[in-house]
Amino acid sequence: MINNYKLENRMRYLSLILFLAFILKYNYLMLQVFYAPSITALIIRNLFFVACYLKFVEPLLISKKIRQRLFFMLFIFTFFFVINYWYNRYFGNFLSVSDIFAGEGTGTFSMYQVLFTHIFKFRDIIIILDLALLGVFGFNSLPDLKLSDSWGLWNFYFKKSTIKNTTVFVLIILVLVIQVFAGSLIMGEVSPVKLYQSGSSYLASVYGILPLYTMEAYSYFHRSEKKPRPELDDIPYYQKQKQLSGTKTLAKNTNVILIQVESLDAKIIDYKQQGKQITPFLNDLKEESLYFENFYAQKVNGSFDADLSTLTSLYPVNRSYVFRDIDLSRFHSLPLLLKDKGYQTLAFHNNDRNFFNRAEAYPDLGFDHFYSQRYFKETIFPVPKDRGLGINDYDFFDASAGLIKEAAQQEKPFFAYLISLTSHTPFNFYPQTAVENFAEVDNNLVQNYFKSISFLDKSLKNFISKLEKAGIMENTLLVIYSDHESEIKTMEYESGRDFTLWRNVKTPYHIPLFINHPQLKNTIYEREGTTTDIAPTILDLLGYQKLPKQFVGKSLFLEQEDPILFLHETPQLLKDGQLFIKEIEELLKVGHLKDQKKEIEIPQKKLEELNEIIAYMRSIFMINQGDIFKEVE
Repeated sequence: MINNYKLENRMRYLSLILFLAFILKYNYLMLQVFYAPSITALIIRNLFFVACYLKFVEPLLISKKIRQRLFFMLFIFTFFFVINYWYNRYFGNFLSVSDIFAGEGTGTFSMYQVLFTHIFKFRDIIIILDLALLGVFGFNSLPDLKLSDSWGLWNFYFKKSTIKNTTVFVLIILVLVIQVFAGSLIMGEVSPVKLYQSGSSYLASVYGILPLYTMEAYSYFHRSEKKPRPELDDIPYYQKQKQLSGTKTLAKNTNVILIQVESLDAKIIDYKQQGKQITPFLNDLKEESLYFENFYAQKVNGSFDADLSTLTSLYPVNRSYVFRDIDLSRFHSLPLLLKDKGYQTLAFHNNDRNFFNRAEAYPDLGFDHFYSQRYFKETIFPVPKDRGLGINDYDFFDASAGLIKEAAQQEKPFFAYLISLTSHTPFNFYPQTAVENFAEVDNNLVQNYFKSISFLDKSLKNFISKLEKAGIMENTLLVIYSDHESEIKTMEYESGRDFTLWRNVKTPYHIPLFINHPQLKNTIYEREGTTTDIAPTILDLLGYQKLPKQFVGKSLFLEQEDPILFLHETPQLLKDGQLFIKEIEELLKVGHLKDQKKEIEIPQKKLEELNEIIAYMRSIFMINQGDIFKEVE
């Protein structure tokens, strides 16, 4: 038998583990996942949690049934913590209600494979250490306990106090009210709806995680069943500035081939594994092209953000599944503009045509034809049943080259937009007999990535070679970029750029950009840009004198002045390698490219202009988020 003294001590330790487990995870979520900007509000909320636990929860631990219920609640909270922790590691945001119900996931292959090869780290086991300790030391199994009157820290310290329970309850509620008031004051004394419109981190900072998800759920389930059509008449501040250079013009009726490559890191270009090039074709292409070495992808939701930003020259907004939720028929786009000039507009993808609702979105954006997996399966070759994700890139590009040659025989010029797929995480969709051997790489994830990118490189070489032999490339502008990085972070290989950070934020996705044409002299450009700038750059090369009012990107041949925007829940800005986040009306520097630390100042006028463009993007893309987003002011 365990005597009462030892039992009391054990329960105190278990109680401490229980509370610390909750408070540490809650604070990590607030600071590292939801990016709560107000430390003051969080500290006061912690005081509220401490008081509530000591007064109302800890005394109940004498009951075995209560302990079992609390353990189950901690288990559920830990599950909630883990999914947000992993989601944040991969996407840089929290797992929202819209992500849960509207996200496409990963298609036909197992998400578990992606999780355990790409996201999970062995150190993550520490997350469930509290549950293990509580279980091992009998938190659930000890019987109902008869403890002394001084059991619990509250009773121990306040046993002789004359303060009544009602007064204690009022004081605890007062702490919560003070926390909400202080947080609201720090956030600018705006309404909860306005806080939510500005960003989930602001609402969570003032009111907590549960109210945030409540508003999230209300917003999602009160969406309009009919796709709304955004008003695009508002002119963003970019229209007050120069967007085209007018300095580089190609011949009339120049064909355009735009290739969006899956998970292609800028780092992999010219990268060698024990002296062996992984992308020899792209390395050679770089030497013959305009190459932008400080180029970044727009990805805050999924790969379709690359489609959106590239084709419409807009910034995607987190929690906005545009292709599915919004009527795009009034949007200006690169294919529509070229179509008006007499171009044939063709889209190619080796995945299911309905993935991310591309089959419906692409015609609205101006594509005459969309050749997807279904077309290739029915007309060219069958797809093996064991194929995990669409048609492999070699077969896809080879078949697409034939279709492009047919288009080139027409009197009209063509715009061809191709999206590759084989190099998608977890990078094992390449044909086993058609890849380079990287057996010297011990890490399977890295080895598979090298193999899939090597296979892609060969696929692109065959594709371009076929078009060159047909004489098509002599009058064709070729643009190649990526939808995002591979997001590999291992000892053997790490994608992305090395940032020095003093706050947990998702760093921008560093990707390559190749622009190639026989009349363009190879040049390395240092200026920063994103996929939002691709359409203006192409139109600049084709001799356009102005852009649609909706376009917010700028030609990459202009001298850069504006910071690059990334509209996560907490918007990010990148300027000259310096990384900022924008909280309400404040701009905070959170890091910089390694060995590139410098002090730069963004004028207040520019910050106001950035607020304007952020509001413009959210008014367009979050229009189908329920009544909450109808309150703009």
